[in-house]
Amino acid sequence: MSQAVTIELGEGVEHDARALRNAFGCFTTGVTVITTTAADGRRVGLTANSFTSVSLRPPLALVCVDLNSASLPALDAAGCWAVNVLHAEHQALARQFVQKDTDRFAGLETETWRTGAPILPGCMANFECETHHAFDAGDHRVYVGRVVKLRYDPDHEPLVYLQGRFRRVHVDAE
Repeated sequence: MSQAVTIELGEGVEHDARALRNAFGCFTTGVTVITTTAADGRRVGLTANSFTSVSLRPPLALVCVDLNSASLPALDAAGCWAVNVLHAEHQALARQFVQKDTDRFAGLETETWRTGAPILPGCMANFECETHHAFDAGDHRVYVGRVVKLRYDPDHEPLVYLQGRFRRVHVDAE
């Protein structure tokens, strides 16, 4: 049986960061690709697991992006973005959108809807959002977006992230 670890934060920046990463890693998250279009027309995207619903009325969703992300200026300027929720067969796609110095959209067909943000077809869900509010919190920028269009197909196993690795979840038929 494993032993729980208890750490009081403030013992050291690196020590705290590792402890936080390990503890946060115990929370299973979904895996998404956040997409937008830069001012020059370039498609921009990144893999993210910090996505959640905020409100049904109005329809709001939230994503968090590292302040050092190369995608941040495009997200700020565009004022709109899409959240593409990946399913279990999308591990390669998730990895493609974390690659540095490459066209992350290479070989991919995308759709565009109302805002022009690239939509990845074949996902479990897609949410097209207009930025409602953005603010910095620690080392991330938090984007709260008003959902203006969505699509979902729940007949897939979700791709999830737990303890630093992609995982699969078996979904029982009801």
